[in-house]
Amino acid sequence: MFNDALLILKKELKNLTKDRRTLFSTFFLPLIILPIIFIGMGVVFQSIEDKAKETTYKIEIVGNKDTAYREVLTKHLFWQEVGENEGDFKIIFGNNYTPGTRATVILSYDSSSRKNQIAAEMIKQSLVSYELELADKFLSLFNLSYEDLHTLKIIIDDTAQQAAQSGGAILAMLMPYFMVIFLFSGSMNAGLDTTSGEKERGSLAVLLVNQVSRTSIAWGKILYVSVVSLFSAIATFMGLLIAMTLPLGSVAFGSQGLNGGIGIGPLIVIIVSLISSALVSAGLITVIGCLAKSVKEGGSYVMPLYMVVVVVGVTTMYMDPSKNIFLFLIPIVNTIFVLKETFMGMHNILHLMVMLLSNLTIAYFEAKGVSALFNSERILQTV
Repeated sequence: MFNDALLILKKELKNLTKDRRTLFSTFFLPLIILPIIFIGMGVVFQSIEDKAKETTYKIEIVGNKDTAYREVLTKHLFWQEVGENEGDFKIIFGNNYTPGTRATVILSYDSSSRKNQIAAEMIKQSLVSYELELADKFLSLFNLSYEDLHTLKIIIDDTAQQAAQSGGAILAMLMPYFMVIFLFSGSMNAGLDTTSGEKERGSLAVLLVNQVSRTSIAWGKILYVSVVSLFSAIATFMGLLIAMTLPLGSVAFGSQGLNGGIGIGPLIVIIVSLISSALVSAGLITVIGCLAKSVKEGGSYVMPLYMVVVVVGVTTMYMDPSKNIFLFLIPIVNTIFVLKETFMGMHNILHLMVMLLSNLTIAYFEAKGVSALFNSERILQTV
């Protein structure tokens, strides 16, 4: 039976290689489009930041005539002082302010502009610098400096794994989401085409009258969908790694790129996790494709599931790796958390084994269901 299933797999893969558009969109497009997306984002972010630093802003300063602050502000950004309600920014010193007295300072600006957000941060820094300068002047009256007030030397000892400190946190947030999304979408396209698509084309009926057992056909198609799904996810993984390696791509990630790389052990865990998830998604999509009369109908069944996967990916994006063992029994969720742990260097064999056991068990029963459907003329509606 296994040899026959491999024969069906070989036949499906051969058909796939003939469809250049599907081949390109499934395997090569993620390698190209993801670096382009993040490089484009990096170029835009860098351009906005550079433009923000070069722009001369109109600023209204209320309640403070001190020239010292204006000199400090000039060190942080280009600006010109304007009259009432004529500025891009308004800095209001309250409580009848005189330099050195306690006061509340209000910074008023329109945050809908990214350039204004960057400028606002520079203005905040100017206020901090001004406050330190005033504190030093006041303390100098007592032969002290601001540094003399610091009695503690604070040293940050980051006990996180090195992988989590060097871009791993960014990877752990983005990688699982993109990989699971592309893994499921790869299953959708291939699974519906090889089941309900073949029904519409009439090629499934021809396949079923061959001497190959229908159970072997079912297993072969599941393996085919799994392979397409897996390579789609791997292509996404490679595309994101390329994006993070490039300087402008790393800007979009808020990181300076990857320090080191991904070792053989973590890479094996990633591949094994994706294989188990590919089997689950492939089995589920193949079941739906068998039940649907057409690709359009199958798509309407699959789309709600796809939205669930997207929601799960988004909601878990900012979550830390969980210690709740029951979460590793839930398909998709377990893969995301295992991938998070892997990218952050928090390897947990128990979580990996529970995920594999859960995914392979579910995939087995899905395959049994597909096999039963392929042996049912009525449900497959091939006659």
